[in-house]
Amino acid sequence: MNLDYGAYQELVEEKRQILFKSARHHLSQKQFEIVKLAFEVASHAHFTQVRKSGEPYITHPIEVATLIAQWKLDEQTIAGALLHDVVEDTQVSKADLEQIFGHNIAALVDAVTKLEKLNFESDEIAHAEYFRKVVLAMAKDVRVILIKLADRLHNMLTLSSMKPEKRSRIALETMEIYVPIANKIGLHRVHLDLADESFRYLYPLRYLVLSKAVHEAQKKRRPLVEGILQNVSNALKSNGISAQFVYRQRGIYNLYRRMQRRQQSFNRIYDIFEIKIVVEKIRDCYLTLGVLHNLYQPLPGKFKDYIAIPKSNGYQSIHSTLMGPHGTPIQLHILTSAMEEVAERGIISHWLKHQNDEEFLSANHRTTNWINNILDIQSSSFSANDFLNSIKQDLSPEDIYVFTPKGKIILLPKGSTPLDFAYFIHSDIGNHCYQARVNQKITKLDAKLQNGDIIEIVTRNEIEPDDSWLSLVVSGKAVSKIKQYLKEQKYDEGVSNGIKLINLGLELFKPKLVANEKILTKLCENYYPKLTIDELEHQVGVGNLSVLEIIKQILGYPQDKSLEIKLSQCNLDIIQDQSCLPLPGDEILAQITRYGSLVLHKDTCKQLRGIGLDNLTFVHIINDIGKVFLTKIEALVENKTGTFTKFTGMIAEQNINIEGILQEAHTNEYALIKFTLGVENLMQLQDSIAKLRDNDFVERVTPL
Repeated sequence: MNLDYGAYQELVEEKRQILFKSARHHLSQKQFEIVKLAFEVASHAHFTQVRKSGEPYITHPIEVATLIAQWKLDEQTIAGALLHDVVEDTQVSKADLEQIFGHNIAALVDAVTKLEKLNFESDEIAHAEYFRKVVLAMAKDVRVILIKLADRLHNMLTLSSMKPEKRSRIALETMEIYVPIANKIGLHRVHLDLADESFRYLYPLRYLVLSKAVHEAQKKRRPLVEGILQNVSNALKSNGISAQFVYRQRGIYNLYRRMQRRQQSFNRIYDIFEIKIVVEKIRDCYLTLGVLHNLYQPLPGKFKDYIAIPKSNGYQSIHSTLMGPHGTPIQLHILTSAMEEVAERGIISHWLKHQNDEEFLSANHRTTNWINNILDIQSSSFSANDFLNSIKQDLSPEDIYVFTPKGKIILLPKGSTPLDFAYFIHSDIGNHCYQARVNQKITKLDAKLQNGDIIEIVTRNEIEPDDSWLSLVVSGKAVSKIKQYLKEQKYDEGVSNGIKLINLGLELFKPKLVANEKILTKLCENYYPKLTIDELEHQVGVGNLSVLEIIKQILGYPQDKSLEIKLSQCNLDIIQDQSCLPLPGDEILAQITRYGSLVLHKDTCKQLRGIGLDNLTFVHIINDIGKVFLTKIEALVENKTGTFTKFTGMIAEQNINIEGILQEAHTNEYALIKFTLGVENLMQLQDSIAKLRDNDFVERVTPL
């Protein structure tokens, strides 16, 4: 296919050649043909599209695919990278891809295709749902996240063409999510590059200042580092140890974080270089350590053995900080060549060893502890936002290692507590955790665990989580499991309350009728086809569905007909809204609250908008038991001695109680008085007002 990109033809051709060269390096001819076909399909699909920079859009998927090819991944992943935007941005469908390339490549593309935002209430929810889709797909096939990280890395490298506000949003999202994911799965170089690019756009001035400082420091410190490494090389050779040396400048963001953690200025950060001594065998690592400690003085507390206890992403190495010549500390990493492969390429190194193993493509338990934990968190999350927040909490850049009483090593996020440990072992142990023993001593459940702690959990069946437990944990798994327990508990309470409320409502009209499964099944079929019976009862129990409307539907009342409630049949607490004080005989809107009270409002009540008309039902109240309802009137009477006594006496003659009196204003001629009265219905109030008005000393009487 000969595509005309005009002035950009040479650019596209150059990028295509780089991609093909990288792919040919490790693919067979048959595998390479799939990559070529994917390029043809992607080029055709994106033919008329351009990036914000003005370049043909196809340059982006080519660059993403080139990264994948340079990682030596298989032809399906390279093809998926080339095609990763066609379903989202062109007329090509998943079905089209499946027909051309088969299920695996189509599934990879679908996994990284964004969801249609029109299906969600907000961009935030759409983003959370998309992230859940990608991460869950990653748990089944790790190649999904590798394509996504390559896509994000190229987008970050070309972010300058975006508007400033979009640059900041994308950079923040990258720093919060994709940087720690790259770290979690051991993609060291990608992790550093994403972090630096995010830092560049989030804090441009800090990035610029620090970059200049690093450039200047390199000139001064490189000769010193090279001199130390020469001394180390000579010492190792004299001890018969063969080693290679790898050193490079640390990332700008990496140095910035070190300054923050140590609360030091840049001038006091001694390890601007990452220096590795790569040997062949694990035995050589420890021999090298001995040589180094004889050569230079080790600094106390600056030794870490990640070979004995690897990091959660599989990283292994020995770290030791030594006091070099001229009083300059220098940190060295000692590792084997196999460990160096994992340190740089993380999960990709495992992938290359298992790419012919079908088990590796399934949701197995051997990729990393973190990926294995994802499905557990998902099963406990009721919404995409819950899932996203739990994953963010689990993306802690630092871990601690602790032990079970039997000596099993458990890796937890830094800041974890015994309760986090309990939930890591099993959700039932977490849910019933009563007490913790840390290093044989009883410890509070919110105590911060330290490296090397030995933890034993004591459980009791009667112990259950409550809301306060969420402040005692930091791991995503613990947070999601506690939330799941609380929501399920509240859900069950809502279901139980819903059943009770429906039956309380039925008692008002048909005391012998009980809402059984047959009645509720018919109700769901006729009015709520998307809800199960449990879901219907829960919605009623938490106040999302009107009990009285449910009663009308069960009894077959027409929608426009008011429910007639005789107070002699009502066992519910009756509450008048205090702002409108409705009376039997008024046009009344009512609701049965989730607490089992019957609340009444006038149809003109100011509270109705806030409550929502869907939650209210027109009712006709029949006061056949003489219940007293409060109401208010305002009277303007002559301001003469004895007038007030006469007026209140007339109210008493009508067998009406005066519940409250307030004199608001008066003049020499008139006094304005407000009365709170107890009456049985609207008619009694109206008759009383008419009689009160029929007196010469009364100027006016009005209801309030």
